[in-house]
Amino acid sequence: DEGFSVWEEPKKDRQYFITCDVARGAGKDYSAFTVIDVSDTPYKLVARYRNNEISYLLYPTIIHKIALFYNEAMVLVESNDIGGQVADTLYNDFEYENMISSAVKGRSGQIISAGFARNSSMGLKTTAQVKRIGCQTLKSLLEESKLLILDFDTISELTTFIVRGKSYSASEGNHDDLV
Repeated sequence: DEGFSVWEEPKKDRQYFITCDVARGAGKDYSAFTVIDVSDTPYKLVARYRNNEISYLLYPTIIHKIALFYNEAMVLVESNDIGGQVADTLYNDFEYENMISSAVKGRSGQIISAGFARNSSMGLKTTAQVKRIGCQTLKSLLEESKLLILDFDTISELTTFIVRGKSYSASEGNHDDLV
């Protein structure tokens, strides 16, 4: 699979988590995911996928294959735009059950859900609040050496990830799909 890099093969009795960003496959933004060993701290990025030409229709196949390979990893898909379709394909068509779902709880915003509430959906919509919390958590993990990243592309994206107004994104001319 072009764009897939591995630093550590899956090990029995280890737990893995996959976070996915979805793009349209038009050669601009990347469809990307990271595989993180969350068995103990420090957590470790053990593999990643990054491709800006893969169709979002084929992307779930790759996520599914890698999730199964990494001990049926838990999968979180950013469900903004076409990401919702990718998450739904993984859950409904591939019948992959280790998906993170969310539900909207009024002023409380989104919460992780079991997927049974009528307002729940597969994946997580990235709102300003979700992005702020996620970025603060990521910053904390990195500063406290609780997340090890061996991937040059991920490190490169992190170095160009900046505050823009009340949000965060890549600086002009850079990407943030692995972040």
